[in-house]
Amino acid sequence: MRMSALPSRRALALGAALIGGAALLTPLGIASLRRSEAERGEPPAASAAAAPAPSGATTAPTDGGALLADGEAGLMADGGAGSMADGGGDAGPALFEKPVWSAASRAATYGGLSSDACDRELKRRGIPHAPAPRGAPLVDRPVRITGPLHGVTFRGDGVAKPRTTSVFDIADCRLVLALDDLAAFLATRGIAEVVHVSMHRPAPAGAVAPRTAAPKKAPAKAPKKAPAKAKPGKKAAKGAGKGAKPGARAPKKPAAAPARPSQHALGLAIDVAALVKADGARLDVKADWHGALGAPPCGPGSEPKEATPQALELREILCAVFTSGLFNVVLTPNANEAHADHFHFDIKRNAHYFLLE
Repeated sequence: MRMSALPSRRALALGAALIGGAALLTPLGIASLRRSEAERGEPPAASAAAAPAPSGATTAPTDGGALLADGEAGLMADGGAGSMADGGGDAGPALFEKPVWSAASRAATYGGLSSDACDRELKRRGIPHAPAPRGAPLVDRPVRITGPLHGVTFRGDGVAKPRTTSVFDIADCRLVLALDDLAAFLATRGIAEVVHVSMHRPAPAGAVAPRTAAPKKAPAKAPKKAPAKAKPGKKAAKGAGKGAKPGARAPKKPAAAPARPSQHALGLAIDVAALVKADGARLDVKADWHGALGAPPCGPGSEPKEATPQALELREILCAVFTSGLFNVVLTPNANEAHADHFHFDIKRNAHYFLLE
């Protein structure tokens, strides 16, 4: 399929919407930053010039609670939704560039937050949420989303309902910050509802949450002493140098390492089954993706088996989200049969990479 040299009408409309959103939201982000700094008595943060101001996505905090300067890479920055210039339904595949991991990426920023800093940012943004103290023992700061984010509702389907009591609707606050950015982007595409299978899922018995701090160095081992030599004229002890007697008990094996929990068990992942627009139109991952196992989800070779408008739009959205660096891992039905009916998005708190399958 030949790539169009000019952006489609659909892409131009999207670009106009994004530019308008940036013009409105950037001043709001700067005002919020200045107000937050004034309340804490901190000097104003310097503006970053590395990337254009994101539209829709909210500025992210550092671990210390100070906000990143407006202009940090976000979902609408160049390389995110802006890379869909040729991604209209009549213009062929969208341009795609795999993101390079950076400590300034949103996934790394959110993953590196302390619990207190994450709480402060939830409150600063006014994200509707409630603590979820029970049902998710491995989640560092468990919460429930209690209302729409930027007009987008996150609704559990199947195992994830009802929302008020289901353990599958619990999320770590760091994931909720990422979902807030995701919702801001989806709203520009006319999405009003995200239907998910689950966020948190209980870990297997014996699983232990991984440490996020750098491991301490092991103390230096003392040099082994050479075995004492028998004094001349003394006989060796009876049985020395011989193997164990028949029937003797074998030494106990060391205990098995605890099971490693998934990102779902940590509340840092979400499985998205469908996106529903304000007019009721539905983009269903299982019915509309039309992919192939092992094929790349984005870039060359990612064309759907059936190039329906729904299949093309799902790819535009998914590839923009991955390119933005909002999540460490993005899995599609192309990854394996276990993901045949949903997109998997997750944050890994100690990861220094991005993965798309």
